Amino acid sequence: MAKHTLEISYDYDFLLIGISSHEKDYRICWALNKKLGIDLVKQDSLEIKGKKQTTPSYFSFFIFDKEEDFLEYSVIANFSENKALVTKENTLFNEDDKSKKDQSENELLIPEQKQMNYFFMVRGEVDDDEAEELVKNIKEIDVVQTAVRIDVTQLKSKQNLIF
Repeated sequence: MAKHTLEISYDYDFLLIGISSHEKDYRICWALNKKLGIDLVKQDSLEIKGKKQTTPSYFSFFIFDKEEDFLEYSVIANFSENKALVTKENTLFNEDDKSKKDQSENELLIPEQKQMNYFFMVRGEVDDDEAEELVKNIKEIDVVQTAVRIDVTQLKSKQNLIF
């Protein structure tokens, strides 16, 4: 009997901007809404469970669909909402190295970008000039420490950005 395998290739055709800020998610989205003239709205948290994870991680998620321009804006937290949760087995006095490693892998959406607190994604047609203007405008927000454009194709955990 012949064996067939299905190979799926995802489309990573979107603009990704990393944002570093110590503000809460709702405060960042409010500032982005005000500065960019958009209306990001809180959605159910994004649930991600890796192959080695025993429990899923939840990431704060906001979205705005600008239908007339065929653009979709979203903000996703890089740090899991459940990162602060401590289980009975994982207390200060009996935490082992393996559980520390598992916990740190579960708490970041994109571990290779741990200096970024949020990711601002734009799906749709955005040229380089518009992308640079977006980065410039985001950097001007007083609660944002920095904002940088990120090349999605270079990320090891880019599959976490497909939703």
